[in-house]
Amino acid sequence: MEEIPVLTAGGEYRVYVGNLLYEGILVDILGEREPVKLVVVSQPAVMELYARRLLEALGSLAPAGKEPIVFTFPEGEEHKNLETLEEGYSFLLQREVNREDIILAFGGGVVGDLAGFLASSFLRGIRYIQLPTTLMAMVDSAIGGKVGVDLPGAKNAVGAFYQPGAVICDIDVLRTLPARELKSGLAEVAKYGFLYDQGLLKEMESWKNGLPQRETDLSGIVARCVGHKARVVSVDERDVSGERAMLNYGHTFGHALESSTGYRLLRHGEAVAVGMIMAARAAELAGLADTDLAFEHKKVLMPLVEGLKVPDEFDPEKALKDMRADKKRGKEVRFILLEGPQKPRLVDSLPESVVREAMEEILEDLRRAD
Repeated sequence: MEEIPVLTAGGEYRVYVGNLLYEGILVDILGEREPVKLVVVSQPAVMELYARRLLEALGSLAPAGKEPIVFTFPEGEEHKNLETLEEGYSFLLQREVNREDIILAFGGGVVGDLAGFLASSFLRGIRYIQLPTTLMAMVDSAIGGKVGVDLPGAKNAVGAFYQPGAVICDIDVLRTLPARELKSGLAEVAKYGFLYDQGLLKEMESWKNGLPQRETDLSGIVARCVGHKARVVSVDERDVSGERAMLNYGHTFGHALESSTGYRLLRHGEAVAVGMIMAARAAELAGLADTDLAFEHKKVLMPLVEGLKVPDEFDPEKALKDMRADKKRGKEVRFILLEGPQKPRLVDSLPESVVREAMEEILEDLRRAD
């Protein structure tokens, strides 16, 4: 097991990466913190796959044999919204959950975001622990305390910075992860590669068809990515200096693709993968990067979105509108672009003609590849 510290003003905690951690470090942590109630926030598919292991581990802690309380909501980014959040508040109120208790965010990025915001805002804040079950959540969304929900056309428009008490990445759950979900998570791994770590890109390029063999232990890759995320969060917890903004590489385009298609067509990682290729092409068109940057991105990322269908009715103008709605500060849409691999740059604005051309060109590439 590896322990990676995350040191922020909002809380110091550790990310644990390894195997069979529910039965080990999770039980140890909860035993030390002595919650009165354990609230598992999850989704039906996650519970079906992994609940037995988790609940058996938690059973040794439940007073008088009392089972943990479980709140589930439907799968899909479209359910990460205020309606689901209100259902969560009602659930916690009815079961008399208080600040002595702990929420366990048990699932992927959608679960982690919603459960974390539920914890941050219920009774003005109760404790929570992230138990990510997807590669995407392990290497990115479960770390750093960004929690929240979506509004129509605006991803993560309502939220907070609220650090967890711990993040426990049990690599065993990845063994049953569907190939599409694994590819989605690998897009975030590639993001760290393009931003900071050429070695990650070289390893990904060595994989047949863009995927590691099923027997591959991903602990090292997860820990490596967590290390990058922890370093950035520790120096820029609340996204003030611009360092943390770099982690949004590909996300400005990606969020626009997600929201403009109603969060139903693309996995988040797929949208980010396409978004990074678009960002690379935009950097080329804007004269900020050499003309081989998009090609280098395609080598790593196109295998992750193989077979992705882009609907003929997709409207780039709506994506541009949603992109403008997604901006977090100022009047312009900010972009993270690369001058070259491991050379990120924050750009305060781009001509819409460049954004539109990059978007349309890469979408056409995807259609031809289908």
